[in-house]
Amino acid sequence: MSGKKIERALISVFDKTGIIDFAKELGCMGIEILSTGGTYDALTKAGIKCIKIEDFTGQKEFFGGRVKTLHPLIHGGILSLRDEEARSLDIKPIDIVVVNLYPFETIVEKGVKNIDELIEMIDIGGPTMLRSAAKNNKFTCPVCDPIFYGLIIEELKNGMISDRTRFNMAIEVFKRTSYYDSLITNILSQFQDDKAKDLFENKFTIPLKKEIDMRYGENPHQKASFYSIPDYSENKLCSFYTDGKLHGKELSYNNLADISSVMRILSDLDENSCVIVKHSNPCGAASRTTTHESFMSAYEGDRVSIFGGIVGFKGVLSAETAKILKDIFLEIIIAKSYDKEALEILSQKKNIRLMEYGKWSDKIFNDDAVETKKILGGYLFQQKDVNNPYNEEFKTVTKKTPEAEYIEDLKFAQAIVKNVKSNAIVVVKNKMIYGVGAGQMNRVTAAKIALDWAGKSTQGAVIGSDAFFPMDDTVKLAAERGIKAIIQPGGSIKDEDSIKACDELGISMIFTGIRHFLH
Repeated sequence: MSGKKIERALISVFDKTGIIDFAKELGCMGIEILSTGGTYDALTKAGIKCIKIEDFTGQKEFFGGRVKTLHPLIHGGILSLRDEEARSLDIKPIDIVVVNLYPFETIVEKGVKNIDELIEMIDIGGPTMLRSAAKNNKFTCPVCDPIFYGLIIEELKNGMISDRTRFNMAIEVFKRTSYYDSLITNILSQFQDDKAKDLFENKFTIPLKKEIDMRYGENPHQKASFYSIPDYSENKLCSFYTDGKLHGKELSYNNLADISSVMRILSDLDENSCVIVKHSNPCGAASRTTTHESFMSAYEGDRVSIFGGIVGFKGVLSAETAKILKDIFLEIIIAKSYDKEALEILSQKKNIRLMEYGKWSDKIFNDDAVETKKILGGYLFQQKDVNNPYNEEFKTVTKKTPEAEYIEDLKFAQAIVKNVKSNAIVVVKNKMIYGVGAGQMNRVTAAKIALDWAGKSTQGAVIGSDAFFPMDDTVKLAAERGIKAIIQPGGSIKDEDSIKACDELGISMIFTGIRHFLH
């Protein structure tokens, strides 16, 4: 079937890149060309013989060009099975459909928010013809992008368009049209009444556009890419990853994941805070009056794990701090902005990535997006954990109320533990991390790791837990190490055991009622 001679092609393109040369090649092969509007004008101006669609159908376009290819002779020609029925209806076959779509994405990128303009740029005839050709690809070959022109001409010169190419072209059409419709849905939904929106709808689409091919994924043998959701420029948080890099080599898959973790943690901390992240977990963090003081305290908490890590600042990075950072091996430094001298100092390190997030601060720190996770056979969707622990209700459940000096540490502990992989325990003193127990299978092991890491610094410190204590063993271990206060969500059927242990050991304990698992 695919070996049948190509007699007729329909060409109607918005993007006219390469179309003149492509059409000339078709014409030289004796293929009749049908065309519309601006494409017809461009082809005839170039001396290429073609037939206007309205002359082919006998119907002039109307409604300002909205209706020109939506005609039985067009779709009959595309969908024809080349049988007796088609011949009896005098349906002339259309063997190639060369169409690309109205650039809805382009006008969004230009910032057009007039709903009438947006709707006018929604292509109807283009997707319809492409989908028709894709469905009938055994007889009609769809060509939806200039990048395929060379392939089609090469195969035609060899005698025919192969079945494999026809099928591949059809798949490409369905990818393009589904992306196009998903993009339109995503953009127009921003103008929808809030009452009409549903966070988790029965059917959900996300338009994803490749931004970067990563060198590799989590490991060198894994391929990886970064995809973004096209949107208005002020909403494009993905631009932070692509445009926020001031210096250094390209970002990797793991880099992007860690950068996201840094920004997630900083969003819960006070201005001028600093966090040090390794493998998406915080290994150092502190909140002080200046970013320099915060860094020095965060660094003091773990001078080993910082090696090859990422340092993030919720504020401006000073030259004073840069002079210290330049002597530490780091993958990435992130700050709201950099002092001129600080940028000069750090830029002397060839490979380190320097990221500046200032232009995207509001979007980063107020993002309430839906999060996704790939699982076998599908995806999990959830609303991002936007609860800031600093704003949560504190309920003292022990006889002893935590002294005022510990309250800020308890809040800081919850802000950090919320962003540590579960099961998670953190040890905090003076709004500074001294120990972290991350990703453990039981809570007491997480506590032991965090307390061992903190060493003698546990005296007079507090601990935060991302979920309730199922046993009183964590309380008893904490008391042995000199912990003065504990903050946790509560909710275990054995809460009373932990409360009783605290009362007996002279420890105060706060319940927040909010769990912060991070898997």
